[in-house]
Amino acid sequence: MRATLVRFGPDLFEDLKAEAERSGISVAQFVREAVVARIAYNAGRRGERTPGPAELARQAARQAREESAAVRAQSQQAAAHTRQTRAKIHD
Repeated sequence: MRATLVRFGPDLFEDLKAEAERSGISVAQFVREAVVARIAYNAGRRGERTPGPAELARQAARQAREESAAVRAQSQQAAAHTRQTRAKIHD
């Protein structure tokens, strides 16, 4: 993956953060998916019907979302294990 810097004004960032939370994804994933949606929209306006950059972008976003979910699940599992271990120590 490549990284880039995107700047948002305070109000827009708060709206973005809230919408990402409502969607259950990170701000970064929300932005990635918004980019994919825009690429698909532009491809459709150009009349592109065959898999091209937009389809590849959708596939990449789908994979990133799946990986994100896996990392989130792993983090939740580690946190649960930590709580269990601490509870055993304090008993």
